[in-house]
Amino acid sequence: MLKKNLRTFLLMIFLLPFSSFAAEPFNLQLLQNLFKTYQRQQAYDYASQYLSEMEGNPYFDYLYGVSAIDSGHASQGVFALERVLFAFPQDHVTRLELARGYFILEEYARSRQEFEIVLKTRPPETVQQTAQLFIDKIRLQEARYKTTSNGYVEISMGTDSNVNSGTDQDELTIITTLTPDSLGQDDAFTNLSASWQITQPVAPGWLINGAITGSLRKNSDLNQFDNMTATMQAGITRLYKNSRYKGEIISQQYNLDGDTYRKLNGLNLSWHYAITQKSNLTTSIQYALLDYPDQVVKNSDLATLSLSYSHTFSTTLTPTVFGSINLGTESANENLLAAQSVTERGITGLRAGIMLGLGDKTALQLAGTIQTSEYAAPYTSFSANREDDHVSADLNLLWLFERDWRLDTKVSYSDNQSNVEIFRYSRTQFSLNLNYAF
Repeated sequence: MLKKNLRTFLLMIFLLPFSSFAAEPFNLQLLQNLFKTYQRQQAYDYASQYLSEMEGNPYFDYLYGVSAIDSGHASQGVFALERVLFAFPQDHVTRLELARGYFILEEYARSRQEFEIVLKTRPPETVQQTAQLFIDKIRLQEARYKTTSNGYVEISMGTDSNVNSGTDQDELTIITTLTPDSLGQDDAFTNLSASWQITQPVAPGWLINGAITGSLRKNSDLNQFDNMTATMQAGITRLYKNSRYKGEIISQQYNLDGDTYRKLNGLNLSWHYAITQKSNLTTSIQYALLDYPDQVVKNSDLATLSLSYSHTFSTTLTPTVFGSINLGTESANENLLAAQSVTERGITGLRAGIMLGLGDKTALQLAGTIQTSEYAAPYTSFSANREDDHVSADLNLLWLFERDWRLDTKVSYSDNQSNVEIFRYSRTQFSLNLNYAF
């Protein structure tokens, strides 16, 4: 009997704290403190105990709804926030959180609608940026199940210290006769470029892609170096949770001074893998046939393999570092010494850079590239096979001054060293680029 009473007493002592906690009245101050200190899981757990008696109270529903979304219970959070918005339709803070909940639930049409309603009220800049960021994410997600398209138009103006990548006569130590067009010449230029691409889902996880890109460059004085590039691409993409596989065919034509200078037709295969939300790995294989109508010694087959990586750090300036390794081989179609000395080569390249966020609308990008080309034969009477080492660096200040408008200030420098003097040159370009994305 004594043992039985003792067990009953101990059981009551054990259950007393739980029964007391459950019987405690709702403490709004406690929920507020948990919410404001970003203890959202604890806030959700606490509020859930009083849901039956407190739901319908707008302030409670807001705290409970946001905490539910942040702790992985988006459905419950959306229901709560819908109750708040029904009572206070002008509460755009709640509307933002509701739109975020819809996004997590993949109800993209409703999410976009709520974000766009908020934007129409001209909210503070930080709110606009958040809403636009989610709308951009919605566009990417919508491409999985509906036809989407986008593109840009860009106009650039600048100066070029060596429009034709020609050598400097003063640096030549050998006696040679070069035409004026073979020597480096400087000029100002205007460039107009545009691109449009479309994505069409055909089955879950399968997309068909198409793109058209064009660029037209006009020099102020050296009209013989005016050029135009037109590119068409078509391919298919396979989407997985963290991976994207893409295969596409490409056709490109490059015109110089109004005449066809080069044609390119090829195949690109790529794999993009999101290691984390801030780290990405991409590898690609490209094969192309290059045709020069007026210079048959340059006709070739070009195969390249590239591997690139990027990572964004959650620190001051949110730096994103990126880098890539490129390996390639170009095989001349003509079995001639001239073709082997100017076309057939092995290519090794390395590129690295960093992008820094200077503010809400500005960023600075710095990058550098090193590429080595080892040719299969000497150039004319030179005893050693031709070798080129190309180094370039560029700096770009980006300013997103409006939602779809960006102004870039870009400076680039390149230097090509070669054991054949006439292929040595340096080049500096400066440009202002106004870009409109749609």
